Amino acid sequence: MSGSFFSYSKVLRLKRIRADFAVDVLLAERLGKLGINPYFTYLNTLVDLVGTGVGESRTLFDETLEWVEKEAMPNYDQGLNGIFDQRFSYEPKHRVKGLGLIKFEEIVIDIVRLLTSAPSINLSKREINVSDIEQVHAALKHQIPEINIDNVYVTSFVMEPGGRRITQSRSLAEDIFAHFQQNEIPYYHGEGVGVYSVAYSSREFHLHPQLTIKDISDLVIEIAPQFLI
Repeated sequence: MSGSFFSYSKVLRLKRIRADFAVDVLLAERLGKLGINPYFTYLNTLVDLVGTGVGESRTLFDETLEWVEKEAMPNYDQGLNGIFDQRFSYEPKHRVKGLGLIKFEEIVIDIVRLLTSAPSINLSKREINVSDIEQVHAALKHQIPEINIDNVYVTSFVMEPGGRRITQSRSLAEDIFAHFQQNEIPYYHGEGVGVYSVAYSSREFHLHPQLTIKDISDLVIEIAPQFLI
């Protein structure tokens, strides 16, 4: 489960779920390596070439998802479009380093091609139907029967001067169920989350001996389709 999500088999698995989740995963795979959060980074568009007023500001996630839903390719104008870390800003100090407009356009085109090539992803707005946590628990147990699901904890934390401060810790089934209840499909990634065998611990010797963040993300991709209607 450690390969790229851009492998053919994993893209096929993503296509069984929803476009918003697939875009989330694929953007995280590409932009996470650059330290860029697609929900807090923006494609800003000037009103015209002669002014400095920004007429439109969209997150990189929203921008990418729209092109996927249109099943069309972007063609950005370097005179009008730019990537910034502030909404509705075109100031040089807010321009994102490490991700140019041409590179972002290439990423969007790659994602559109991956998700709309045959067999194309289902673009309908499918809802999650889950009535209780036992459904999620059973689905996880079916995928990994050799592991005690009740001893797998997803723990989130932030780095502070004194070390890590834990912000949340729930069993894997509880965490996925909580997301499902909000009609969200979780994708676990980044440095602020880990899989542990002890609740409310972020110590290295409490890391789960069998499961990693990539593993539980893969598990979500496996079980999510059965909860979509």
